[in-house]
Amino acid sequence: MITLRLPLAPSANQLWQQGKGRTFKSQKYKDWLEECAWLIKQQTRDLINGDYVIHILAKRPDRRKRDLDNLLKATSDLLVKTKIVPDDSLCRALAAEWVDEGDPMTIHVYEHSDEEANTQWTILPN
Repeated sequence: MITLRLPLAPSANQLWQQGKGRTFKSQKYKDWLEECAWLIKQQTRDLINGDYVIHILAKRPDRRKRDLDNLLKATSDLLVKTKIVPDDSLCRALAAEWVDEGDPMTIHVYEHSDEEANTQWTILPN
């Protein structure tokens, strides 16, 4: 299992901008990716080479209503960008939950074959 403690991911609504007839990453998203890449290098050198499972624990930054699932895309893209996982198509399951205490965002990434992941997750057969 790999555990990462990071700043809260930007909402999916804030990831992209449009201009001059094209779509590109917003500055907020690029800044978050860069900051997290440095933090990940400080926290681990471990990688997962095959199927994996993600569990996100996120602390609400304020009292505004927020959609928890808006954190998933940026988090998944970050794991690929930093080579923690080879490709987000290998994600077998993911879960996210709001927590009252802790870091802004804690990500647990399990190899799908990990006994620990298999005892905490039920993955339905295809």
